[in-house]
Amino acid sequence: MSDNKVLIKNVALDLFGQKGYEDTSLAEIAKEVGIKKPSIYNHFHSKEDLFIEVLKDLIESEVTAYRKTEENMNQQEPLKNIRVLFDLFCQRLMTTKEALLWKRVTFFPPEQFKDFIQEQFIYFEKLTTSILVSVYKEGFTKELFQEVTEDEFVASFLCLVDGVFLEHHYYTEKIFQKRIESAWKVYALGISSQKGE
Repeated sequence: MSDNKVLIKNVALDLFGQKGYEDTSLAEIAKEVGIKKPSIYNHFHSKEDLFIEVLKDLIESEVTAYRKTEENMNQQEPLKNIRVLFDLFCQRLMTTKEALLWKRVTFFPPEQFKDFIQEQFIYFEKLTTSILVSVYKEGFTKELFQEVTEDEFVASFLCLVDGVFLEHHYYTEKIFQKRIESAWKVYALGISSQKGE
């Protein structure tokens, strides 16, 4: 992939995240990159094509981060693994450029991309669900999650991070940190029977 194509996608990621798809023009992207607008067409057929590639890269970045984290988990520590997943979600939400665009397309999906965004969301959720199911099975074997079914375990975690996703939109980093620690404390008490410790 050429340096210009990478740069175009990076700039587009920033501008689409800040201003949204509709309010970002190819002319703006080209200006930020330092090229003429027609040069973008050497790499992308249209603004729509560019947006889709940026979204695909975003999802691939998330998938890669979660898979890498899963590979490094210690199967003997399911409670710790859930916290690792939670921390990964919060860290990526607060520190990655992708998070801003992900928030924007989740809350305000451009009409023509709704189905595509939904497909990407389901794809990512299937990955996180498979990791959660694996952690649940480890914890259940150790009698840590005896009072919670697999479906309840998965749904509760996804609801927790969905709530964090929304909270981050409204609060300062300092307040947000306190709120996620409070949410985690209550969540951890709720899912664990502590019988295996």
